[in-house]
Amino acid sequence: MQFNRSYLTFSVLAILASPAYAETESNAEVKTAQTSTSVLPSIQLQADKEGQPYAAKTASAVLRSDAPLFETAQSISVITNQQIEQKQAKTVAEALEGVAGVTSGQYGRRGWDDFIIRGQISSSQTYIDGLRIQASDNVLRAEDISGLESIEVVKGPTSVGFGLALPGGLVNLTTKRPQAETSYKGTLSYGSYGLKEGTFDLNYAPNNTEKGAFRVVGRVSDQDDPTDYVYFKNYYIAPSYNFDLGEKDDLSVIASYQRREYVRQQGIPYSNGDFKKYSHDLFFGDPDYGYDVDVYRLGANYAHYFDNDWTFKQNFAVTKTETLGDSILASGRSVLPIIKRAINNQDKQDVNYTLDNNLQRNFNFGHINYDVMVGVDMMRERSDYYRRTDTINDFNANNPSYGNVVVKKIGAPTEEITYSQYTGLYLRNTIKIDDDWIIGLSGRHDWTQVEIDNVLKDTTTKNSDNAFTGSASVMYRINDMFAPYISYSTSFMPVTDSGENGTLLDPEEGKQTEVGVKLQAFDQRLQGYLAYYDLTRKNVTETDASGNFSIQTGEQVTKGFEAEMVASVTDQWNVLASYSYIPTAKITESLTASEIGKRSNHVPKNAGSLSTQYYFSPDKLGWNIGAGIRYQSSRTAQRSTDYVYLPSYALFDVNAGYEAKKWGAGLSIKNLFDREYLAGTTPNAQLVNWGDPMMVRLNVKFKY
Repeated sequence: MQFNRSYLTFSVLAILASPAYAETESNAEVKTAQTSTSVLPSIQLQADKEGQPYAAKTASAVLRSDAPLFETAQSISVITNQQIEQKQAKTVAEALEGVAGVTSGQYGRRGWDDFIIRGQISSSQTYIDGLRIQASDNVLRAEDISGLESIEVVKGPTSVGFGLALPGGLVNLTTKRPQAETSYKGTLSYGSYGLKEGTFDLNYAPNNTEKGAFRVVGRVSDQDDPTDYVYFKNYYIAPSYNFDLGEKDDLSVIASYQRREYVRQQGIPYSNGDFKKYSHDLFFGDPDYGYDVDVYRLGANYAHYFDNDWTFKQNFAVTKTETLGDSILASGRSVLPIIKRAINNQDKQDVNYTLDNNLQRNFNFGHINYDVMVGVDMMRERSDYYRRTDTINDFNANNPSYGNVVVKKIGAPTEEITYSQYTGLYLRNTIKIDDDWIIGLSGRHDWTQVEIDNVLKDTTTKNSDNAFTGSASVMYRINDMFAPYISYSTSFMPVTDSGENGTLLDPEEGKQTEVGVKLQAFDQRLQGYLAYYDLTRKNVTETDASGNFSIQTGEQVTKGFEAEMVASVTDQWNVLASYSYIPTAKITESLTASEIGKRSNHVPKNAGSLSTQYYFSPDKLGWNIGAGIRYQSSRTAQRSTDYVYLPSYALFDVNAGYEAKKWGAGLSIKNLFDREYLAGTTPNAQLVNWGDPMMVRLNVKFKY
């Protein structure tokens, strides 16, 4: 298949034309160093030091703007580097714990991240530095957390800013980039279940500026799972460099390589509740069957500041992912102690290209301040997916035995090459009147194309779509502490799944109305929001009970409240609190009448968290202590006739540490009381997953 070259041509012409247009503006004042809005995902180059704000004031990458969160009519959570360290998070899923409206790790410890935003599975909605990293929905990704400066979570439809998107929201990972101060850091960690980890972070700034600075971060990690024979190994390295091109040009490049080796932990059959009779560490697979994943990425960010106050920015990335796996999975319904099994052989090769170009300017008309941004972006991806499922000998949970896998039936192989591409043209307008009223109007039109080539059957399926998505919002700043708002947004997401007749299914659509208020206090050291939302997702796609094709079940509706607060109450005391209440999360339309009215899987009605960190010295040297609680109410999981009830739970975490100028040490305990709880189920609601038991982690760090 050849991608539509007109899309690429259009994008190139837009890149060439935009600077030319901007230069035609005459007699404009010289651009100041500060611009009220930057239009492409910008990399935050804040100094990586203890004085960095605990509560983020902006989310530059996902907003494509330097506008304060306090003036943004949208629910956005930012997990800063300090918060990541406070949580002692080792994965993105762990870092997302406690974020309002987000549940993570519902499918168990599988070696990749899964999360739900506002009642919608959003695991494929992961971005790096504002760019989508994969279009395929059969995602087995787990991005390395050691290379992240922050994590930005956007709740609700985001198509107007990012094109193809599910309505629940997205997670953007902001990478660490060179800083203006030379520093050398390293950590050594040891913990429960054989955790052994080392990280390094080397930043060299020869002129004590970000220009010409170089940085390299890396990580080596090895840990066993509480489940027997399950392990996770991770290797990561990411060098980055800021070119010195003068005052009017910025260019930053980053390359990364990540390798993951793991054995999949799928859980244990529910079997009408009989799973409780068996040990939590029971593994029905085999230690010699797992996954190897290699991820290569190269990204570049370029900006040019014209003398007439126009700014042009370009963001580009190419990502190559190679996945090889022969994991042993449960096959069909199993009644304990006998577990039916199969080997899922996979060879998946993905190459993804993303490009975003923007031109923006701020106009000041006295009482009216106007930001305008126009841009064009595109993505294309080639995914070659070979798989074969072989039936093997059953597993007896009463008499576990390993190393004796016998293939009973070799399955029929399939290989599909999926080509996905889109081009989007967007316009964003932000109008501020008297610094009190803030009006946002944005629109976007996308052209998409999906082609699936069945290699073994020599057949081709194509589908092309186009759609307009938009958002509108009004916000009123009552004062410097409160800013109520109302917003409406839509989303659009083509699917690569085929129906029973082999044709591609219709795109998914979404819409949301949100009413809320933004909060800030303590000289902006407290940031928070309170919001109510009404979200609808249409043309929901699921795998048919036969497993041979996909169906669109109809419509899902989620309504709820969210509240979140992050604060540095004093120089010594940090607090993070969140709460979500989702009374409605149900299927409202379905091809199967019995499904209508059922609650969405793994969505609790109530969830909340509270954590705090206290430093005994204002300069944050010396001792510090912290504690937290995470709560989820009961949930359900169901598919067809399978139904699982997941009880509520509350988990307590504590930590303590000591910081010196050149070194530091810390101890953290997650699930302090070793609470037994169910994290979730597999998508078919047939297998359940135990949550993490008590985890103890000790780390020592060095700083120069």
